[in-house]
Amino acid sequence: MSNVQIARFSEIESQGPRFAAELDLPLAAYQKMTAEEFYLLLSSPKLGGPFATDPGISDDQGLVAAIVKCSPGQGPYLHAHYNTLENFVALDGSFRITWGDMGENETIIDPLDMVSVPRGVVRAFANATDKPAHIMAFIRGNTPEDFADVAMTPAAADDLLQTFGDGTVDKIREIGWRFDASVDAPTARVSPDTMEAQVARFARLTAKDADGLATYAMMARGRPGHLRDDGARGRGSRRCGRPRPLCEYSGNRAGYVGGAGRHHRQAQPDGAHRADHRHPRRDRGDAVALGHGDPAGRHVMPARQPGR
Repeated sequence: MSNVQIARFSEIESQGPRFAAELDLPLAAYQKMTAEEFYLLLSSPKLGGPFATDPGISDDQGLVAAIVKCSPGQGPYLHAHYNTLENFVALDGSFRITWGDMGENETIIDPLDMVSVPRGVVRAFANATDKPAHIMAFIRGNTPEDFADVAMTPAAADDLLQTFGDGTVDKIREIGWRFDASVDAPTARVSPDTMEAQVARFARLTAKDADGLATYAMMARGRPGHLRDDGARGRGSRRCGRPRPLCEYSGNRAGYVGGAGRHHRQAQPDGAHRADHRHPRRDRGDAVALGHGDPAGRHVMPARQPGR
């Protein structure tokens, strides 16, 4: 029997209002940490806290997947993940990825571009367009304890104190988030060239045919001689004159994006399209998790651009 789980984006509520109420925080304070709207598609019930609050799919895969909506210029504070690997795919609009202890470096990712930020690097993202946009985040860890690794900079604590008054920072610390990135908690530093090697520019990817589907490999398991998730560079294949952005995963294979963020259905001579009936219908922003017994293995696949 198939073990397919589907997260319907239209049925998932943004976490902000609920969590802000539970923590007795102003909603605007919570949004400064997680971005304006945070829709949790997949998470493990073992994690606890914001990463396990009513996800669309509750399954222990060592993976958190979420769609984040940001207004123009909006995004979370600078922060670091020390034990987990955070990856972003811009779904619609362009996003500014900043990094460094003061956010002194930046790059822009356009729709369907992907960036894998090395562990320990202070980073943030913000909508770089003049209208609301969505970005998808994947956070990968080996144990539930790995996910309690978020640290923001002291500047975030100062801003919260000045904007919302006493007590706000203490309430946030109660859920395990810290404000010592780049101070007490050591951070990793990467150059712009190294970070660019962690970006998969969709326009530069080459499609591979898989049973009539145009498939674009955004990430793959780390292999000797390829770029590792800590940003180290070794000998390896190059695509478009730069190292392929590969990340080491200890679990199942990484996700793939087909076509423009979805599987293309191959046109037939009569103009009809050959539909793939192996999986249930998915709408924009939906995600699907396939059990180990399913033909395609087990993975989470970014679906089409969200309709919100």
